[in-house]
This record gives sequence, C-alpha cells and structure tokens, in this order.
Amino acid sequence: MTMSSIMMTGGGATEEHASNSSSNDIELSSLPGGCNDGGIGNGNGINGINNSINNNNNNNDALEGVALMDSNNSSNNSNSNNNNNNNEMDKNGENHHDHDNNNNSNSNNSNSSTDHLSSNTQVAFNIIISFVGAGLLGMPYAFRQSGWMLGSIALSIVSAANVYSMLNLVVVRQRLQEEGHKDLIGYGDVGRVVMGTRGETVVNACLVISQLGFATAYIIFIVANVASLHPEIPSVAVCFGCIPILSVLVQAKEMKTLSPFSLLADVANLAGLSAVLFQDYEHYQHNDDIHTFEWKNLYYVIAISVYSLEGVGLILPLESSCQNRNSFPSLLKSVIFGITILCCLFGTAGYLAFGDQTMAPITLNLSHAGGEFVKIALALALYFTYPIMMFPIHSVLEGRLSSTTTSGPNARRMLGMPTPVIIRTLLVVLTAIIAYVIPDFGKFLSLVGSSICTLLGFVFPCYFHLATFDLEELPWWQSLLDILLIIGGVVFGIIGTFHSFIDLFDTDDNDGGGGGD
Repeated sequence: MTMSSIMMTGGGATEEHASNSSSNDIELSSLPGGCNDGGIGNGNGINGINNSINNNNNNNDALEGVALMDSNNSSNNSNSNNNNNNNEMDKNGENHHDHDNNNNSNSNNSNSSTDHLSSNTQVAFNIIISFVGAGLLGMPYAFRQSGWMLGSIALSIVSAANVYSMLNLVVVRQRLQEEGHKDLIGYGDVGRVVMGTRGETVVNACLVISQLGFATAYIIFIVANVASLHPEIPSVAVCFGCIPILSVLVQAKEMKTLSPFSLLADVANLAGLSAVLFQDYEHYQHNDDIHTFEWKNLYYVIAISVYSLEGVGLILPLESSCQNRNSFPSLLKSVIFGITILCCLFGTAGYLAFGDQTMAPITLNLSHAGGEFVKIALALALYFTYPIMMFPIHSVLEGRLSSTTTSGPNARRMLGMPTPVIIRTLLVVLTAIIAYVIPDFGKFLSLVGSSICTLLGFVFPCYFHLATFDLEELPWWQSLLDILLIIGGVVFGIIGTFHSFIDLFDTDDNDGGGGGD
C-alpha cells in the first residue's frame, strides 16, 4: 500500500462536490504549494490529497467551500455583466455591448469551472504518489518467498484486476449520477446509494481500518530500523516514544498545516528509495539459489501485491480532479502499468542482491554508512507521513460522533463523549500498541492486504458494478469477470487472512519477514 497521498495540487471541484451530504467519506480538496507525497503510505493512502468529511451537521468541507465560492463568484460575475448589459442598452441603445458582455460572462463561467481542476500530468503525478507506498519496501522479501518469476506474474495479475475494479467504481458513479443521484463524492457515497446506509457504514469502516493498518505499518517500520541501528534500545521504548510528538501532529485541523512535514517526507523518501536501489547493485555477492517459482507462498505475494497497489479510496477524488475526465481511464492504466514495472524491478533487484538473506523491509539488509542513511531517511519519511495518513480517520470518526451529540458548546461534555483531542491521541496510542504486539513488518502487511484491502479493492467495486447495471447491459465477459473477482476475493480473503494470522504466531521465521519458507 501506498505512499497514500492526501494533499493534491489543483484538486478538482466539480458541480457534484458543491452540496452537503450525510455521507462520511474521504473527499478531495485543493491546497496551495504543489502536489506533496508525505512519504511512504498507501493506499490506501494518501499524501497530497486533503480528505475531509461531509457530516450530518452540514459542515461544509474545504472542497465544498472552493466549489461554492467558485459558483458564487461565477454567478456574481455573470449578474454583474448582465446588469452592465442592461445599463449599456438603456443608455446607448447599442446591442453589441450586450453581446460582448455576455461573451465575458460565459468566459468567466468557463474559467471558474476549470480553475481548480488538474491537468493529465498533475493527475498522473498524484496517482504515482498515491500508489507507490510502504509495500514497495516489502516486495523483495515477498519475491524471496514466492520466487521472482511467480512474484512478478502474481503482481502483474493483481495490478490488472485492481485497475479493472477501480474503473468499475468510476463507471458506477457515472451511472448513478445519470440516474439523478447527487453528492457522490467518495467511495462511501456510492456504497450508500447501492447498499443503503449500512453499505456506507461498511465501506467507511473498511477505509478507517485500512488507514489504521497503514499508519501502524509505519511505526513497525520505524521500530525495526531503529532496532537495527541501535539494538540496545528496547522496542517498547521506540513504539511508545513515537506517541508524544505524533499526538501533537495529529491535532492539525487542516491538511495545509502539515504541508512542511509532507515536503520533508518527500525529500527523505526520494533519497531513501534511490539509495536502496543503488545499494542493491553493490550486494550481488552471494551463492544462494535464486528461485523462480515457490507455489506454497503464492498467497503471501498476492497479499503484499494487494497491499502495495491499494488506493481505491482515492480513485473517485482523483477522477473528479481531472480536467478531461474522459481521458482518466487510459491515464490510470498507463500510470499503474509503470508502477507495476517499478515494483517488479524493485522486488527482483532486492531479492537478487541478498538472496536467502532478504528481509522485510529491505532496509534491514543495508549496512555501512549508506545503509544507515537510508534507514534514517525512510524512517523520517514515514514518521512525518503518519499524521497525514490519520487525517481521514479523524474526519470519519469525529463526524459520526458529532452526529450523535446535541447542539451547543457543552453537548459533548454533557453526553460523556470524548473530545477530538482525546480521540486523536487514543488512536495514536492504539497504533503504537498494535505495532508493539505485531512487530513483524512483512507479516503485518500480509494481514492487512489479504483482509481489508481485498474487500475494498476487488469485492465491493465488482459487486457495485453488478448491482448497478442489468446483466443485459454488460458484455458477458465483464459479468463473468465481476463474479470471478468477487468469489476469488472472498475466498482469498478468508484463506489469506487465516494464513497471515497463523504466521503472526510463527516464531521460526526470525528474519523480519512474514510467510513461511
């Protein structure tokens, strides 16, 4: 999963964004300062996109504010121009003034509707930073488990199925909008229309759990790398030592507050990943057999692949931000194809470099001064990405809690509800506890990928597709593929989750990875 991105340059504001909704779902908002990837995160993920939530109290989020301001400004410009037209006609009786001013009004309307949309280049960059994530660092170990050839094939198949499922979600929203449904901003909104309120709740719950999983994986990564640099420091001290500063950072009310940390994470992340590839080529000095196929660990490499490419929660905001939305499907296919090639090369290079000693994350294999630099750089990148990954969780949970309270400044206190500060701090403590209990980076990625990411990435989108369209409307191969992905996703989710859960208690594998040899 991904270096998930939560702040996007030129985030798109379309008409359907400019209204309030009862849905609590991840939403896009434009921010100044460029497209920032907070570092390594997924998917679900996420840095560069400001996720905010529409709640039952009709709190307008940043995106709606942008859209409404654009709409009002456009309307005011239009009204002003029309008034000028009437004045000119009354004063001079010259109709050409009316024609000129109407043209100006149309031009203003057109400009206001596209000012906050992203070009294809911007959207492509946002897709990259949304999908290239922490799972990339676990890919070499996954290839060691499955063999580099089987790993590459499995990753490619998962990538193709992932793109198909994500485009299903885009097509479903377009169809629902054609039928008159409004406010379909995010994944949960589509779930509400297709499956009712319970559907929205289930989708949002899965999104929250997946984001918690990604954030927890960051702490696991940090602990593992600190332990490799300073073995004398207890892991419990590192886990809970992260809490104080993170508890302060997660209190940010707006994503733009975290922009400086996102930029720092970007720089550290780019430097760290580049150094990993460079050091891979310095370590082709072993006599281990390099396996091509290890079928018994197929489930593991599939789970890591699903985790690494999970980003379905961001697809609808990304598509909405595109100036030419008709070009989005082909753009998505091209970018994900490039990301898949990168993952295959990264996984193969790491496995070939370290052979049977390949660990998860791959940074644990690095040594000398260069290795220390990589570990520190990537640990910093993840640390400063953490609050960005937690932002959509806060929005969902606090939106739900606020809908259960009465109005007034003391309503939450009277009802005994925790304040947002307490909620956010407790979530940080929760992720630290999970990271301490499950310290294995590879096994944790496998657990999250085979469970929640499978539901979000394959089962729900394909089910929504079949539920929205009549079978007569779909080509036979699409209906068949939807059914196969639903059944396959459920079966793999059960089997993969079971194996991943069992692996958590397997103490024989002490190399920092997951899965069985």
